[in-house]
Amino acid sequence: MVSNFLDRTIGFFSPEKGAKRVAARKRMELLDGIRAYEGASNGRLAQNWLAPRGDANGEISRAGATLRDRSRDAVRNHPLAAKIVTIHANNFVGFGITPQFKTGDPDRDKKLTELFDEWSKVCHVDGSTDFYGLTYLLARMMVQDGELYIRKRTRLMSDGLPVPLQLQVLDSEFCDWSKSITLEGNRIINGIEYDAIGRRRGYWLYPQNPLGSYSFGGTVAVSGFVPATDVAHIFEPQTNQIHGVPWLAPILTELKDLRDYELAENIRKKVEACSVGTVVLGDTENDDDPNVGITVPDPPGEGKVEPAVTDVYGNPMERMEPGMFHILTGGKDIKFNTPAISAGMEAYLRTRHRSIAAGARVTYELMTGDFSQANFASGKLGLLEYQRFVGHVQWHILIPQALDKIGAWFIEAAKLAGKLPANVAVKIEWTPPEVESITRLDDARADLLEVRMGKRSMPEIIAKTGRDPATVLKETDEWSAKVDATATKLILDSDPRKVTIQGQLQMTKQDGDNGETDAPSS
Repeated sequence: MVSNFLDRTIGFFSPEKGAKRVAARKRMELLDGIRAYEGASNGRLAQNWLAPRGDANGEISRAGATLRDRSRDAVRNHPLAAKIVTIHANNFVGFGITPQFKTGDPDRDKKLTELFDEWSKVCHVDGSTDFYGLTYLLARMMVQDGELYIRKRTRLMSDGLPVPLQLQVLDSEFCDWSKSITLEGNRIINGIEYDAIGRRRGYWLYPQNPLGSYSFGGTVAVSGFVPATDVAHIFEPQTNQIHGVPWLAPILTELKDLRDYELAENIRKKVEACSVGTVVLGDTENDDDPNVGITVPDPPGEGKVEPAVTDVYGNPMERMEPGMFHILTGGKDIKFNTPAISAGMEAYLRTRHRSIAAGARVTYELMTGDFSQANFASGKLGLLEYQRFVGHVQWHILIPQALDKIGAWFIEAAKLAGKLPANVAVKIEWTPPEVESITRLDDARADLLEVRMGKRSMPEIIAKTGRDPATVLKETDEWSAKVDATATKLILDSDPRKVTIQGQLQMTKQDGDNGETDAPSS
């Protein structure tokens, strides 16, 4: 506690009053300490807690490249990291997030869908995958690297593409993070340019990967400006954060510590396997002799020393190999070694795995494939929570940051190619893949009940499966017409027009005995 000028002045003229002021001030500090946050305390237990001040961009600017490199290394070499990235991508994208075009004209919608399907096969610049494989790649890279870029590449009509457009996927390092200046009234922060009101104006990107193994042109890569309208930047945003962070960042040290622990256990087991047994003297009278196995002169007095421990060939023990017997000097009896049991190792690994799964935002069961500790209810509760997280990523990150932009580029290219009138407004609805049900029968009954009670509509139920309701209705109508036109007048049990939910035949107006309408049955 530091006294101020007033305290010292009062203490000089009246030590008694000065002492009372000091005591009162000390009591106030103690009360303030009681009311303080423990997380902000600076006691002995928190003295090594380093929490540097600064915004997210400053921390990412310093640590982003290292985090990205270590995250990629973990995915390449650690099975849990590889599984985490795969789990997220499988659930975020799966077989693909499909578009539904809405122009108000069903025929035009169909033509647009067919045009998109044709373009989706050649949309990737290098041709290694189609549109849905590209979106799966986006999900993987977002989790592994923290961010990525999709660059719009306009093509010529002579290139023979369905629409003059292709997509180029760029790694995080394509952005020039070293560029942080003020240029013509705009601010450039870590390679991203903002205008005077804080809108993203564009990105400063390298023409080729500056960290690539191959450099073409023989010159140092220089970043160039690309308008924000031609770039889709995919990352998980935080407040005022402009670049993404690898999703494995909270668990990188956990993964390394776990690998070190497993390596130590593995080495210990290997060392134990090297020593099968030991040849000892076999004389009970010498069991407690401290000189057993110690080197001795042979013959006595000549200074020649025999090795205390040898292998079966009499060579000195200088290294360990699997399956070895250690022979003590003068040994005659064999004692086999019993490897130690790693008690509690499974429980320890399970605890560490749960911590890693929590940091990776997946369930323990999905990450490890170990369902031995879960029952049906707990497993389903965990999946429901993860599915809510998946929905957040789909609707708040992937669709607005990437797919909506790609859809707008596609419509623009279709109009430029003359395959869509310029004055036609197009709305695109994206449908994520269906979440597979664990109890399909129970969930189907619940969907049917909600439709019958008016809580949900049939288009909503169909859209949950990842399909276009209009397409499903059209296919159902066409199939029903084909079934009705069969020579045998085939009636399928799945046709609700003619068969009740109990499997009984529906009565029609033509088949009714008194010409009355159908009796309610389903």
